[in-house]
Amino acid sequence: MNSSNLPKIAGILTSGIDHPGHISLNIYLPYCNFNCRQCHNYKIARGEFEEVPYEQLLWELENNFVVDMVIITGGEPTLHGEKLLNLVKLIRERRKDLLIRVDSNGSRPEVVKLISNYVDGFAIDIKAPPFEKEKYEFTIRTKFNVDAFLASVKIAAELPYTIFRTVKYPWLTEDDLEKIRDFVKTYGRGRPYYVNPFVEVVEESE
Repeated sequence: MNSSNLPKIAGILTSGIDHPGHISLNIYLPYCNFNCRQCHNYKIARGEFEEVPYEQLLWELENNFVVDMVIITGGEPTLHGEKLLNLVKLIRERRKDLLIRVDSNGSRPEVVKLISNYVDGFAIDIKAPPFEKEKYEFTIRTKFNVDAFLASVKIAAELPYTIFRTVKYPWLTEDDLEKIRDFVKTYGRGRPYYVNPFVEVVEESE
């Protein structure tokens, strides 16, 4: 194994709450191209982390038989491109029994497409009504490309374990959430949609 061809790992965690009905091994990859308000993983997103050695991941894959799914999350995993694909292939090689889900903000459809034949699903975060650019950019604090996002959604919706989710930020109205539900009904091919409760991140700074 040549770890130079793999993304750095910022954390590993076993979780029973990240995908309904499954216990997952969560692999956190660093860096993000969004700067979302109230991000719970803002330190990882900004590149503040202690790297986890790949030996630890391999140990988990070889010994952690409680899990039935791997979730690659972040940060924004698709920033790692071919290295992300190599990680997915490594997991497939070591544990053929595990489902693999990748979390994404949907900004890089070319990478979503690249890995789509090797994973079982995505979790696509919908930060605000996608066709309301100003509100979306208020949340992510950077430019938003709705065409790229829509392309990612359409690719992800083809896979059986894809879910869509939104944090119920205080600045999102019930009308906003209804617009997002309508968006998922239109483009999500019947995949589940979840609204997650908002929990304030007190220590976050601009």
